[in-house]
Amino acid sequence: MAAPLAGTGPMRLTLTTKIILLLQVALCFALLSTAALSYLKMERMVEDTVASRFTVALRGLAGEVEGAVSLGVSITALRNLDALIQRAMARDDRITGLVLFTDTGEVLAAAGRGGPVGAIPAGWKAAFARDGKSDRVAAVADGDSQALLLGIRNAFGGVAGGVALTYSLGEVQAGIRGTIPDLLLSGGINLVTGLLVTMVAVWLLLRPIQRRLREMTASINQLGMGEPPNLTPELVAFAPGLKDFADRILEQQQHGAEEDHPQPAGPAAEAARPAGVTP
Repeated sequence: MAAPLAGTGPMRLTLTTKIILLLQVALCFALLSTAALSYLKMERMVEDTVASRFTVALRGLAGEVEGAVSLGVSITALRNLDALIQRAMARDDRITGLVLFTDTGEVLAAAGRGGPVGAIPAGWKAAFARDGKSDRVAAVADGDSQALLLGIRNAFGGVAGGVALTYSLGEVQAGIRGTIPDLLLSGGINLVTGLLVTMVAVWLLLRPIQRRLREMTASINQLGMGEPPNLTPELVAFAPGLKDFADRILEQQQHGAEEDHPQPAGPAAEAARPAGVTP
């Protein structure tokens, strides 16, 4: 069986590379999460802003009708409803429809495309029954269309009817989605910049640490061979206890060498030894 070729084993990453990859993965996750949350927040904010814009137009039309109804005229007896609706439609070309209806849901006047005929839809009627007695605007989504409904009060404070405004929610969402390419471009630039900064910062931070670790390894190898290590001031500052450790190791090595090789007795010791006694 042939031996495996040299260099074909699993590649081992250095500590610096592992730290850089870990930080870059964390940075990618953080940036992508932030971008997704920012987009959802922007989408909601734009939709609320557009709805507020149409709410102003809706309240303006409801106020004009209430001005006539508060004089005691029944909402069904008003003759200028079509003119009121057409003027309101002309103020904003993004309004797709306007509807005036009674408290029972009967349509009195309508303008725009796709407006209800005869009676308002059941979803509108349920939302109006829920919020029509208050000043709160009811919102009803029907596919790509969004309807805003507001009650109209009579001279006695009761609900005489309501007004509904529709606009294309799909167009609003399409406009928001149109910003995605620009967001992706800016996000990609920020991501690449962050990855490069992370890589350079980690490399600059770990480079001196790796140099000191190599010097420390070389010093320990010198101690193992019984040689005094070359301790630079930078290495001593990096590892303050290394100098004392090296001195103790050298001292123990010196004592061990003396015990292994005792000194021979001198002439004075030979003279003082009793006769007949051999060492």
